[in-house]
Amino acid sequence: MGRVKNTMQLIEGAIREIDVRYDMSVGNIYDIYEASSNSVDMICNGFRFGYMQGMKAARAEMKKAGIA
Repeated sequence: MGRVKNTMQLIEGAIREIDVRYDMSVGNIYDIYEASSNSVDMICNGFRFGYMQGMKAARAEMKKAGIA
């Protein structure tokens, strides 16, 4: 049960850390829900969305720092 607690602590901590420009909107959540055939598919789609948002945020930070 410790893994779930740590997972949820990580998720709860993200609430304060995610830049609003890269957070999920209600529209994003609805799109993921509608495009998913089951709960596992929905989790995977949500992860992929978050990954791509993270990549976008990383590219923006690199550009800001003059790296890319």
